[in-house]
Amino acid sequence: MIRLVYVSVASEPFDEQKLLQLLAKSRANNTRLGISGQLIYSEGTFMQVLEGPADAVDATFERIKKDTRHQHINLIERSTIDQREFPEWSMGFKSMSREELDAFDEMGYQFAEDVSGNRRLHDRLFVTQLMKYVKKQHVSELARDVLEMDRDDKSLIYWLNQLVRYSVMLLAILMAVVVLYGVADVGYGLYEIMLNRPEQLMTMSGITSTFASFLAVLIAVDIFINISLYVRKHVLAVRLVVATALMAIARKIVVLEFTDIEPIYIFAMALLVAALGFSYYFLSRLGNLEPS
Repeated sequence: MIRLVYVSVASEPFDEQKLLQLLAKSRANNTRLGISGQLIYSEGTFMQVLEGPADAVDATFERIKKDTRHQHINLIERSTIDQREFPEWSMGFKSMSREELDAFDEMGYQFAEDVSGNRRLHDRLFVTQLMKYVKKQHVSELARDVLEMDRDDKSLIYWLNQLVRYSVMLLAILMAVVVLYGVADVGYGLYEIMLNRPEQLMTMSGITSTFASFLAVLIAVDIFINISLYVRKHVLAVRLVVATALMAIARKIVVLEFTDIEPIYIFAMALLVAALGFSYYFLSRLGNLEPS
């Protein structure tokens, strides 16, 4: 996986409509190719970072170089990376005025000249820091907007959101109790068996029963983690949901008496395990692409 950063100059001024068309096409292509990144436009100058599989990023950059809508393309950085700086954006965007760039300079990133003959926007450190600053500013603005909405919005939706928030927190508390009870129950069960019937642990039924108990507790732990993530970040971890479902199916298979069920049910469970396994693999590849 690589990160590629370049700066270019528009052949002609881009108005809002042209920028929106460019963004829509870029986001569609980047989503399809597994590329993330950010684009900054400032008075005829493009600054863009692309992150993703090396072959996809290089091919995208080759197409960009052939685009006649801009010129003087300057490759600032092409480096191998272990993780993305902008994983959540297929193409983040910020339009900045010259005044905003100057204000950024005043924060400590001073460079000699300017894009017309100048090297400031072609400096790797400047562009890298600018990209990080814009991302941080965007996240701060989102957080501030959410806080303002929470303070000012007293509509029905606000109260329903509050109700859902506290309900989810209650679910997290109840699930924590379930996890603690499950751990205590498994511990007590093992203690009782080892004290009175230690030979039972060596039988097939004893082994499957123990495995089933452990899996039940692990499923409860996964559900608690999902609820906790939602409470803290309002995000559902899809890969963890798939893993939890796969673990639940595995527990069912462990305790199943195959002599009492029809073959069609066995095939159905096998297909379900294969589908969940493929989904988990696909989500893992999507979220953590290996360097090419």
